Amino acid sequence: MKKTQKPKKMFLLLLTSLVIILAVGIGYYFYQDKTEASEQDYYMMDTDLVDEQTKIEKQLKEISASSTLENPNIKLNPYGTSPLTALLLFDTDEKMKITVEVEGENTDTTIQSEVNADYTTHHEVAVLGLYADKANKVKIIAVTQDGKKIEKTVTIQTDKLPAEMPEIEVASSDTTQMEQTGNQLTFITPSTKYAYGVDSNGDVRWYSTKYNSHVFKELENGHLLYLTKYDNTDDTYSLLLETDYLGKIYHAYSMTTEAESEQSGSSSKSAIHHDAIELPSGNLLLTINDDTKYMEDTMIEIDRQTGKVVKTIDLKDILPEEFYQDYKARSDGKVDWFHQNAIWYDESDDSIVISSRSQDTIMKLDYDTTKIKWILSDKEGWPDSYKKYLLDSTGTNFKYPAGQHAVEILPDQDDNPDTVDILLYDNNVVVTRGDEDVSGEYSEALQYRINEKTKKVEIVFSYGKALGEDYWTEIVGGSRYMENTGNYLINFGHRKNGKESSILEVNQEGQIVFEMHLMNFPDSAWAYRAERFSLYPASYSFKMTQDE
Repeated sequence: MKKTQKPKKMFLLLLTSLVIILAVGIGYYFYQDKTEASEQDYYMMDTDLVDEQTKIEKQLKEISASSTLENPNIKLNPYGTSPLTALLLFDTDEKMKITVEVEGENTDTTIQSEVNADYTTHHEVAVLGLYADKANKVKIIAVTQDGKKIEKTVTIQTDKLPAEMPEIEVASSDTTQMEQTGNQLTFITPSTKYAYGVDSNGDVRWYSTKYNSHVFKELENGHLLYLTKYDNTDDTYSLLLETDYLGKIYHAYSMTTEAESEQSGSSSKSAIHHDAIELPSGNLLLTINDDTKYMEDTMIEIDRQTGKVVKTIDLKDILPEEFYQDYKARSDGKVDWFHQNAIWYDESDDSIVISSRSQDTIMKLDYDTTKIKWILSDKEGWPDSYKKYLLDSTGTNFKYPAGQHAVEILPDQDDNPDTVDILLYDNNVVVTRGDEDVSGEYSEALQYRINEKTKKVEIVFSYGKALGEDYWTEIVGGSRYMENTGNYLINFGHRKNGKESSILEVNQEGQIVFEMHLMNFPDSAWAYRAERFSLYPASYSFKMTQDE
């Protein structure tokens, strides 16, 4: 008589079932990692902040009702967050156009701007660029339609700068060669703490009391896109503002902290981590952390007016699976396989250029389809199916970027419709692929010229290699092209292990025309990026909210 095989069969059946359950579970785990982010409602509009400012403006209107040019109402820091600004309110009998002038230490640092485009009898005048801890002389120049001019000088006293501000040293400043038009300042965007703007002498002429991290952008309407916290003591940067230099808030977007992540190399946490841009539609495109173990690899487009997510781009859907599945996790379990640190929109073909620090890669994507147009990267480790996108290098002394930051598309440089020039800051630290022999020896600004038709790329400008290891920065940094002069503003943001930041402006020949060093700042408050913006952008017009 044969022995029964039933227990053995049941064991095999249970084992098979267990394998199936595990397979389904693992599959769901990876599926959830890739898809859950697109189902999240990341943002909500915070109208309370705007409503609070409307109340402030109502009070200002009441107390300034009888103010005149001879005796204007002066409100220092009208919205409570911009201590080196003021608002002048007054009325005139005749229609007048107003100009204000903040007296500088010299002609180059005197800030003057026409603040109203039209002749009017009611005046709401934004005064920007005051010095800290000083009785500032501000000249008001009023001109009638028939050319009659009236001048009035007022004094505005300001308080000292916060103790956390860095020590600023200007080593050289040639204002005849610098890009310094339209009341421009050099603005420092930190990884944490204060954002601020300095003049050519190195004096702080603007700062916000609301801490900032990484996102400080000028919008088409002259407003600012500004990433901050509800309170400076909060752990996470979760509040994105459309604001201006006076501190007036136009839109506020509150982001869930469920997607927060501690940023690599920084002591701060953020849900939006490195960059945000304005699209031609007016909507905002943001680099975010979703709430999966994979970090800094997702972008969302939000509706400017409602804050609703209208598009999600998950880079795990675009690049090889092994890039993220095989990437070593951090000690907290997060996988920083992509580390997107820049976006730039290209209007010529409705595409975006993005930067991946962890992959040592710059790539261009069709914005509508998210299909790859080209990839600027060392060719090591790319699967065969991606090699058709990789650009071929030309010219001598060519170098692919490594651990780079702050890519931007430049205005046309060569009258060739087939080429595009991009500028980036090459940290020159190989993270995944690149030239290990020179990694860590220097950092530099690199301008690449890409022929999008032939898929060839060459370097047409570089600066920084000769400075050597003393100016090598493992993380952060940036370079910006100055359109009027053709100069380059380069930020070596993480010198000396993050203890010093150096901002250099150089001309096409590599000659330094401006050199500034920042020292003795709090942990992680280095210069993440340096920008050259005007306090009074041509498109900016201030007006308080109208009574309903």
